[in-house]
Amino acid sequence: MDTNQKKNLLFIEDPKSAFKTNIALLEELFNKVDKVSYYDEALHLFDTNTYDIVLYDISMHPEKIRFIKQIQKKKSMQPIFTLLLDTAEDLAFNLSQLGVNVVVIEPSQFDEALENIATFNPQTGDTN
Repeated sequence: MDTNQKKNLLFIEDPKSAFKTNIALLEELFNKVDKVSYYDEALHLFDTNTYDIVLYDISMHPEKIRFIKQIQKKKSMQPIFTLLLDTAEDLAFNLSQLGVNVVVIEPSQFDEALENIATFNPQTGDTN
Protein backbone atom coordinates (compact mmCIF):
# COMPACT_ATOMS: atom_id res chain seq x y z
CA MET A 1 0.00 0.00 0.00
CA ASP A 2 1.31 3.46 -0.91
CA THR A 3 2.11 5.49 2.23
CA ASN A 4 0.42 8.56 0.74
CA GLN A 5 -2.84 6.63 0.59
CA LYS A 6 -2.77 5.44 4.17
CA LYS A 7 -5.30 7.09 6.44
CA ASN A 8 -5.28 8.35 10.00
CA LEU A 9 -7.46 6.24 12.28
CA LEU A 10 -9.08 6.87 15.64
CA PHE A 11 -9.96 3.45 17.05
CA ILE A 12 -12.23 3.31 20.09
CA GLU A 13 -11.97 -0.21 21.40
CA ASP A 14 -14.21 -1.73 24.01
CA PRO A 15 -11.97 -3.36 26.66
CA LYS A 16 -14.42 -6.30 26.87
CA SER A 17 -14.71 -6.72 23.13
CA ALA A 18 -14.95 -10.07 21.42
CA PHE A 19 -12.66 -8.65 18.72
CA LYS A 20 -8.92 -9.01 19.31
CA THR A 21 -6.92 -6.09 17.99
CA ASN A 22 -3.86 -6.83 15.91
CA ILE A 23 -1.73 -3.72 16.56
CA ALA A 24 0.87 -4.72 13.97
CA LEU A 25 -1.83 -4.97 11.31
CA LEU A 26 -3.32 -1.60 12.29
CA GLU A 27 0.09 0.04 12.01
CA GLU A 28 0.65 -1.61 8.63
CA LEU A 29 -2.71 -0.56 7.21
CA PHE A 30 -2.96 2.99 8.55
CA ASN A 31 -0.66 6.01 8.57
CA LYS A 32 -1.45 6.95 12.17
CA VAL A 33 -3.46 4.98 14.72
CA ASP A 34 -4.73 6.41 17.99
CA LYS A 35 -6.28 3.57 19.99
CA VAL A 36 -8.29 4.41 23.09
CA SER A 37 -10.83 2.72 25.34
CA TYR A 38 -12.47 5.72 26.98
CA TYR A 39 -14.92 8.06 25.28
CA ASP A 40 -13.69 11.25 26.94
CA GLU A 41 -10.17 10.50 25.70
CA ALA A 42 -11.53 9.71 22.23
CA LEU A 43 -13.41 13.02 22.11
CA HIS A 44 -10.29 14.89 23.21
CA LEU A 45 -8.23 13.24 20.47
CA PHE A 46 -10.98 13.88 17.94
CA ASP A 47 -10.99 17.58 18.88
CA THR A 48 -7.21 17.94 18.65
CA ASN A 49 -6.37 15.75 15.62
CA THR A 50 -7.59 15.06 12.12
CA TYR A 51 -8.78 11.57 11.33
CA ASP A 52 -9.81 10.08 8.02
CA ILE A 53 -11.74 7.31 9.75
CA VAL A 54 -13.21 6.73 13.19
CA LEU A 55 -13.58 3.05 14.00
CA TYR A 56 -15.79 2.35 16.98
CA ASP A 57 -16.12 -1.09 18.56
CA ILE A 58 -19.62 -0.85 19.92
CA SER A 59 -20.08 -4.59 20.28
CA MET A 60 -20.42 -4.67 24.05
CA HIS A 61 -22.20 -1.39 24.78
CA PRO A 62 -24.88 -0.56 22.19
CA GLU A 63 -26.19 2.24 24.42
CA LYS A 64 -23.08 4.25 23.52
CA ILE A 65 -24.68 5.49 20.29
CA ARG A 66 -24.69 8.99 21.77
CA PHE A 67 -20.90 9.01 21.35
CA ILE A 68 -21.41 8.67 17.59
CA LYS A 69 -23.89 11.54 17.67
CA GLN A 70 -21.32 13.70 19.48
CA ILE A 71 -18.75 13.05 16.76
CA GLN A 72 -21.30 13.76 14.03
CA LYS A 73 -22.25 17.02 15.72
CA LYS A 74 -18.60 18.13 15.71
CA LYS A 75 -17.88 17.01 12.14
CA SER A 76 -20.94 15.90 10.20
CA MET A 77 -19.07 14.35 7.27
CA GLN A 78 -16.68 12.28 9.41
CA PRO A 79 -16.53 8.68 8.12
CA ILE A 80 -17.45 6.43 11.05
CA PHE A 81 -17.31 2.66 11.06
CA THR A 82 -18.74 0.52 13.84
CA LEU A 83 -17.89 -3.07 14.57
CA LEU A 84 -20.76 -5.29 15.61
CA LEU A 85 -21.15 -8.97 16.30
CA ASP A 86 -23.40 -10.73 13.83
CA THR A 87 -26.11 -11.04 16.50
CA ALA A 88 -26.84 -7.29 16.59
CA GLU A 89 -29.11 -6.87 13.55
CA ASP A 90 -31.44 -4.28 15.13
CA LEU A 91 -28.53 -2.15 16.27
CA ALA A 92 -26.93 -2.43 12.82
CA PHE A 93 -30.11 -1.05 11.24
CA ASN A 94 -30.32 1.83 13.74
CA LEU A 95 -26.68 2.77 13.17
CA SER A 96 -27.05 2.69 9.41
CA GLN A 97 -29.98 5.09 9.77
CA LEU A 98 -27.50 7.51 11.42
CA GLY A 99 -25.23 7.28 8.37
CA VAL A 100 -22.67 5.06 10.06
CA ASN A 101 -20.79 2.40 8.09
CA VAL A 102 -21.71 -0.78 9.95
CA VAL A 103 -19.39 -3.78 9.85
CA VAL A 104 -21.20 -6.87 11.12
CA ILE A 105 -18.69 -9.66 11.60
CA GLU A 106 -17.68 -12.63 13.66
CA PRO A 107 -14.50 -12.19 15.74
CA SER A 108 -12.51 -14.34 13.31
CA GLN A 109 -13.22 -11.83 10.52
CA PHE A 110 -11.72 -8.83 12.35
CA ASP A 111 -8.43 -8.60 10.41
CA GLU A 112 -10.22 -8.90 7.09
CA ALA A 113 -12.63 -6.14 8.12
CA LEU A 114 -9.69 -3.87 9.02
CA GLU A 115 -8.16 -4.46 5.60
CA ASN A 116 -11.42 -3.43 3.93
CA ILE A 117 -11.87 -0.36 6.13
CA ALA A 118 -8.31 0.75 5.33
CA THR A 119 -9.26 1.02 1.63
CA PHE A 120 -12.30 3.22 2.29
CA ASN A 121 -12.58 6.11 -0.15
CA PRO A 122 -14.53 9.02 1.43
CA GLN A 123 -15.22 10.58 -1.99
CA THR A 124 -17.05 7.52 -3.31
CA GLY A 125 -18.08 5.87 -0.04
CA ASP A 126 -16.66 2.59 -1.27
CA THR A 127 -13.88 0.26 -0.22
CA ASN A 128 -11.57 -0.82 -3.01
